[in-house]
Amino acid sequence: MAQLPSQFNRAFDLSTLKPPPPVASGQIIECNERIFVEQLIPLSKQKPVILVLWTPRSDDSIALVDALAALSQKPGANWQLATVNADSEAAIVEALRATGVPMTVALIGGQVAPLFEGLIAPEQLRELLEKVVSLAQKQGIGGASTTGGTPDDDNANDEPEITAAYGALAVNDLDRAKTEFERLLARKPGDSQGLQGLANVELLQRIAGHDGSAVMAEAEHDDHDVSIQRLAADFEFLAGDISGAFARLIKLIQLTVGDEKESVRLHVLSLFAMLENDDSELIKARSALARALF
Repeated sequence: MAQLPSQFNRAFDLSTLKPPPPVASGQIIECNERIFVEQLIPLSKQKPVILVLWTPRSDDSIALVDALAALSQKPGANWQLATVNADSEAAIVEALRATGVPMTVALIGGQVAPLFEGLIAPEQLRELLEKVVSLAQKQGIGGASTTGGTPDDDNANDEPEITAAYGALAVNDLDRAKTEFERLLARKPGDSQGLQGLANVELLQRIAGHDGSAVMAEAEHDDHDVSIQRLAADFEFLAGDISGAFARLIKLIQLTVGDEKESVRLHVLSLFAMLENDDSELIKARSALARALF
């Protein structure tokens, strides 16, 4: 395999990975591009998400959010409320093709269903929510409330699984390292260090035994081979071409459907985990991914 530059070391530098900031406030998820892609879309496969584009400058917006917040807290409300401040999240507004606020859409199984613009009567609102929940249930979507949040982030060195994973990486035992991260996640689902460490190890496993030059040549020859394109993106990422890796995967999302599309989306998210939250390439890729998923 060709010599990889210093970007390759990113996969081993688990100690520099930081947990993401909190993404939820009470019963309402306050949404930005990252939360939309990384939390709302997966959540919409568990229960319908009602997403409101609003602005604090609009009385109608405030009234609608208040009404939905009250309904979301009633017993048996089997849906999640999320809001987007249209004043600060222009990329989401553009992606949803909003022409005015407030605007309300439903996310069901990763798909967007426009509902209404402006305000509607309380009774109409309740009936519409019932129809959304019913539609989701017909698709096998529905379950206990999940509002997200940030897991308890202890020092990674205090976790025995993390210590064991470091030891395994030191001797290039990727299988054992993966097992240790999976054990941590089984004990502490959603642990940020576990998720990020697992993403690093899985990337190393994906490229193991492959010649980077041969992979890139094959990817150039066949741009519809999902497996080769994903592998090529891994090599680009490790070689420092972050924008190229994300561009390749996002193009692949636009060309695929069903399970293949979902596998590529998860691949993108696994690479996100290895970048700092304020990384400019990550910020651009989140926006591009959000647009590609519509």
